[in-house]
Amino acid sequence: PVLYLVGGSGDLPSNWVYDGRVGFMMDNLLAEGKAVPMVIAIPNNQVLHRNHPRHVELTFKLFEAELRQHVIPLVEREYNVRRDPKGRALSGLSMGGRHTMFVGFNSLDLFASFGVLSAGDVESETSIAKFLNDPNVNEKIDYLFVGQGAAEAEGRMGARCVALHQALSNHKITHEYYVGGHGGHDWATWRHLLYYRFLPNLWRED
Repeated sequence: PVLYLVGGSGDLPSNWVYDGRVGFMMDNLLAEGKAVPMVIAIPNNQVLHRNHPRHVELTFKLFEAELRQHVIPLVEREYNVRRDPKGRALSGLSMGGRHTMFVGFNSLDLFASFGVLSAGDVESETSIAKFLNDPNVNEKIDYLFVGQGAAEAEGRMGARCVALHQALSNHKITHEYYVGGHGGHDWATWRHLLYYRFLPNLWRED
């Protein structure tokens, strides 16, 4: 299976490697038998500068097209990986978490597992209404994780994550909501969420 892992606004793909330490974390989890072997692909989701006046309006469709037309075809051409939705996951932090929501939730033909890290939308009931009101959504998703840091949850940024969790709960969509670690909207939180919750639970049968 393949995890497509994306960063926050202004991040380079290398940030998940050098700041997120995702390679070291995955090596340790595999050595301890705590995660399923997977390919982790880290595409560049900075498809439009965040100062662009139509950034929010355009970024999600642009990134979805990039995934469909370039990223996923490249990975599946060059590597011996699964090519079905249940063999693909999409996850990201902050803006990457919003990409996971607005691209991933709109692409259930591509992905069945999702990790929304330190992200959400206070208007989730309307912004992801199609996903929330899909009567078969629980059959289409394998694992949906929504998480944020303990310090982050106490502030304004955390309200977006809580609103997403509440919308999912209101529509009885199976998901895991987790608040943990001691960090805020920072790499300490995103490493914690990935290592202790998201990666170990991906593609688990139980």
